[in-house]
Amino acid sequence: MPATVLCCVECLLEVHNSFLLLLYFDMNTPCSLLCIGDDSLGSTSRHRMEALRRLGNNVAIFNPRSLLRLSSSWRSAIGYLSGYCLLQSELIYVLQTNPMLNQARPDLVYVIGGELLGPQAVLWLKQRFSVPILLFNNDDPTGPRDWKRFISLRAALPFYDFCVCVREQNLLEWIAFGAQRVFRVLTSYDEVVHAPPKPVDDADTSESDSILFIGTLIPGEHRDTFLLKLKQSGLPIHLMGNRWQRSPHWSELRMCHMGNGILNTAYASALAKASICLGFLSHGNRDLLTRRSVEVPFAGSLLCAERTSEHQLLYEEGYEAIFWDTVEECGLLCCDLLTHPMKREVMRQAGSSRVRELGVGNEDISRSILNSI
Repeated sequence: MPATVLCCVECLLEVHNSFLLLLYFDMNTPCSLLCIGDDSLGSTSRHRMEALRRLGNNVAIFNPRSLLRLSSSWRSAIGYLSGYCLLQSELIYVLQTNPMLNQARPDLVYVIGGELLGPQAVLWLKQRFSVPILLFNNDDPTGPRDWKRFISLRAALPFYDFCVCVREQNLLEWIAFGAQRVFRVLTSYDEVVHAPPKPVDDADTSESDSILFIGTLIPGEHRDTFLLKLKQSGLPIHLMGNRWQRSPHWSELRMCHMGNGILNTAYASALAKASICLGFLSHGNRDLLTRRSVEVPFAGSLLCAERTSEHQLLYEEGYEAIFWDTVEECGLLCCDLLTHPMKREVMRQAGSSRVRELGVGNEDISRSILNSI
């Protein structure tokens, strides 16, 4: 059976001193679920909704963001900076008057993200449906970086029946904010969206022998400086993502920039074509691993990531993935693998096998959550 890792603060067994495994009973009967969250096709919340569907559940989707007109830049900014407190009255009206919600008869309300929903919204859902309300959030709402953004979510934590996080720090922090039951799961890939692409023509060598990073330039994380040093050492760096034009090193990095961020199968295909994929963490988000940590090997590439305790628990270093503490160490490891393609291929295959053994696909994680409530 896949070693899906799931945590609950009420019933725990310690595994590897860091990850915790919940003992649970199987629930094989499909559920009728009301999923509330971003349903745009490239969003991870939509990926999770579709995984719940693939498990045989009847999934209805409600996206309050579109009804609150948050595509407007000024409304989005006001919402973000106020922690969406200023939009709560409008949100309650949207909930009360939405025809789909008036007709829904779910067994479970499954909130993904949850930053828009304050206490009154969650209480309305509880009173309207009289079923458990679950929150799944893969950000860091009790961390310092996005503190303002999650004001409404933190206030609503006591009113959820179950809360699911992906960071060990969040377990006790969410309880301190009043959460009743908190589970931890690992970050996940999607079994369909991130599946390895079909073999391509030998003529397609656009990313061969390249070191790729797909991601956003985040202020204060110094990703641009790191990549510039790798490029200056002679390594074939390829970069995809947004906001890189804001870097003070843009004039030197622009030749490495292959385009803005990509999603879904295009993202998985780009990962698979690269010889090595870099895995930066968001230190402001207190990351010890990211979705990229499992998406890269699942899509068929080799993970080269920052060395952390959780990365080292997931993969055998030097056999299933490579890890680094400094840009100099990263450069030496990448240079060695690029000059030894057979060694690189053995490691790539080992990492691909390992991530499947872990059982951290969206379907695996979703099944474990439903089995545990």
